[in-house]
Amino acid sequence: MVELTRWSDGHSSDGGATMSKREIRPRGNRGVFYASCRWRGVLLQDCLQTTDEQLARIRLADLKNQIDRGEYQSWKLSWDQIEADYLREDGRYVHIVRKHLNPFFSGKRVKEVTNYNPKTGKSLVTEYFRIKGDLPESSLKKHARVLKWILRRGDRKFELPTINYRNKGFYQTRFMSEAELNEIISHLDDQNQSIALVMAYTGLDLSDAVYLKWRDVSLKDGMIRTKRGKTGNKISIPLAQIVSKVLVSRNRVRRLHDDRVFDLETHRFQRAWKRSLKKTSIDWNVRVKDLRHYFGSYMLNKGVDSLQIAELMGHSSVEMIKKRYGHFDDETLRRAVRVFDQSKDERFSCLQNVCKTK
Repeated sequence: MVELTRWSDGHSSDGGATMSKREIRPRGNRGVFYASCRWRGVLLQDCLQTTDEQLARIRLADLKNQIDRGEYQSWKLSWDQIEADYLREDGRYVHIVRKHLNPFFSGKRVKEVTNYNPKTGKSLVTEYFRIKGDLPESSLKKHARVLKWILRRGDRKFELPTINYRNKGFYQTRFMSEAELNEIISHLDDQNQSIALVMAYTGLDLSDAVYLKWRDVSLKDGMIRTKRGKTGNKISIPLAQIVSKVLVSRNRVRRLHDDRVFDLETHRFQRAWKRSLKKTSIDWNVRVKDLRHYFGSYMLNKGVDSLQIAELMGHSSVEMIKKRYGHFDDETLRRAVRVFDQSKDERFSCLQNVCKTK
């Protein structure tokens, strides 16, 4: 990876001594120097970030060298440019971008963000995750995905450094019942109800459900064919009757030239869900993520094959299904134990002596 020019050590570059004074100009009350020239057909008007004329000439020579190496455009590209492109063309996890990433990376060049020092193992990216380290691992993994999506718009070879997650969070050991789902949904408005039902009966993540496109839905075939935003895995999900009814209803109010099924952002649904939960009699913290867990756990309790569930949910491992969604309700556990009641084996005839009344 090309090292970013830091402009802090006053190193010299060839051609600095012969540079025309008119190629740099001071601006403002402080007299900060700016480039003001063309080099190989490229107009240079960058701030040289110094009031020292000699250092300004050295930095302009560095910019010319960037042009000679074909690296100037990528060096000049800023976080704000690629972030705006991402929000305009993709827009997933917009609340993470605006609340967390933007305040930290705004105003910086892409090369400054992606530049990695192998000696210290530090970069702006590692510093970001150090500062945000108190957030749960599941949340920071979303930050990492979005950060990678954005930075690869400016540097296609960018790879995330190794991230040490301090807060491992917790795994939910309880799953939502159908009665609890209905109670929470009853306090949501129509559109939020629709999103909750789609999540619960398709297993889609919140962002995948909220940003679902009509081109991914076939009402005729009764299928949703899309990609998981988290992994990029392709998934095909047959529509349950309740999901078909929701989508047919949404199709009636579909806006012209808008391919999105729902006109809502993820953070607004999360707020609505929390408000609704407070109005119920439920005594445990049912998260939005539990809608997806409901899908997996419900099918496991109904005896659906784990491999089929993994395929529907976009998991590559059956072990993940067992670990994450293997919560069985009391009736399922009773059904499992009843296999002993069906046994006709006479080896248990000794029970007659144990259980007889004295």
